[in-house]
Amino acid sequence: MFSKSSVWAVVALAAFMSLGAFVFPQVGHAQECVWDCDLGSDILDNPWGNSPQSQLDIAYCIDPSCVIQNLTPIIGFIPSADTNVGLVPTANSTCTNGGNTDVTISGPVVAWLRDTSGNVVPGSPAQAQLSITIKCATLNGTPGGGLSNISRVVVPKELGTNVFDASSSIIILASSTTPSLNSPKGWTGCPSNNQGLTSNCAFPLGIVQFNNNNAIANALPPAGSFATGEVFHAEESTRFAGVRDCKGTANGLPSTIACSNGQILTGGNSLALVFLTGNWSGANTHTFNPKSGSNPYDITTIDPTNPSGPPLIILPGTVVASANGGNPIFPTGCNDIPSQNVERCFFNARDFNVVCKTGQQVNLLVTGQLQDGRKFNSTDPTVTCSSK
Repeated sequence: MFSKSSVWAVVALAAFMSLGAFVFPQVGHAQECVWDCDLGSDILDNPWGNSPQSQLDIAYCIDPSCVIQNLTPIIGFIPSADTNVGLVPTANSTCTNGGNTDVTISGPVVAWLRDTSGNVVPGSPAQAQLSITIKCATLNGTPGGGLSNISRVVVPKELGTNVFDASSSIIILASSTTPSLNSPKGWTGCPSNNQGLTSNCAFPLGIVQFNNNNAIANALPPAGSFATGEVFHAEESTRFAGVRDCKGTANGLPSTIACSNGQILTGGNSLALVFLTGNWSGANTHTFNPKSGSNPYDITTIDPTNPSGPPLIILPGTVVASANGGNPIFPTGCNDIPSQNVERCFFNARDFNVVCKTGQQVNLLVTGQLQDGRKFNSTDPTVTCSSK
């Protein structure tokens, strides 16, 4: 649970073997990335949140598994394309604090309001756009060497807009092509009528200015992977990334950002995403017939971070799949096949509700959790439609 003082929006980077590129929503990377990566929620699929909750207690999911855990039982399935957050570092040679890197965390998320008991406020789930830029962080070490990290520490009297870019925000969207996220209600302070939001509504995100080191130590003490004063920390070796920030008022300026006075900014830990190669139907042509029944999907159990190590163990009950960003579906069953180093799961193709023409690419995304706690994304980029 998040404290009433803060967010500790703690996320996980997909694994880190070589630089990767941000790709089609949540389909992962052809090879493991170092810093330019897709992000996922923690092992318990906790949402992010921001203080002070006394304004509006906003929670939001950055990946499909968080949505399935927190919203699907209440409002039904939500297309996987509605959540897709990535981390992108950019070199900055103009920093005056000794930093050398700006870090942007952005992408579509699904947001909602929580009541005082932490429950979803009916009618509040919404499509939203997250954009956080941490300015002048310090990249230490050589990316790809296994020991690099990125850190941003605040100092006394430092303006909040020198730490987080003034554009950092979460924007609640008034409309969505997903019916359960269209015209969200209950967003006090946002332009609304009886039907819900009438226009998009932005909440600025960032940090306050601290008067002295004691104030910093009280609000941002060492916790988990965070050192005293850190608002952002990421590690290549553990594939951890976390941000500690607060929010302002609806459609307000960065000057409205507040953190709950006298309370510690704390939260929870996250574990990494791993990209695992996949194989639809086991055929060389990898064709997808949208009207067919059960088809196998093989997920490699070779650990890309340790190929010569023991095989990964996939938890079958956590596996879901989606096609072309649509609603996720569960497999009809999964079997471990040690002789082929794969977990074979079966999906009814017609349940994906894909409309396609022969030869068109079908973007499959399979996600789940490993026995060691990490989450994975798996794709087969060679799948094409075979509509008969």
